[in-house]
Amino acid sequence: MSVPARTASSPAETPAPRVRPSRAGAARPPHNTPPHPHGGARRGSPVAFWILTATLAAVLVIGIASLSALFVQSSFSVDDLQNSLGALQQQHEVLRDEVAQASSPQRVMEWARARGMRTPDHVVILPLPAEPASGSGSGA
Repeated sequence: MSVPARTASSPAETPAPRVRPSRAGAARPPHNTPPHPHGGARRGSPVAFWILTATLAAVLVIGIASLSALFVQSSFSVDDLQNSLGALQQQHEVLRDEVAQASSPQRVMEWARARGMRTPDHVVILPLPAEPASGSGSGA
């Protein structure tokens, strides 16, 4: 069997064509910004930019050279201080040896004899009384 052909229907039975709703939104403001004469967003002259750049570079170079000079100067100061410290340590050792020689018992005896002092002939050692055996001292 064959498929029946479509039959023409009456105009009342045909559906109405779909209509899209209109998208009437808020009106946009007109684009009235004047164009830049140079085409870009330049705000100043290029000469001023290069002068500013050269000045900044010069200040940075001078600053770095100054810091380098300060570091070299402090390095020389540290070297001088280390040399002074070495000399003072040697002087300290010499003075400590002199003090050790001057305070030796033999030197002290020679100094005392030169001034008329003599060693005692008879030395008496006094014994201290022994402490009580109780240790608490409560007199019990």
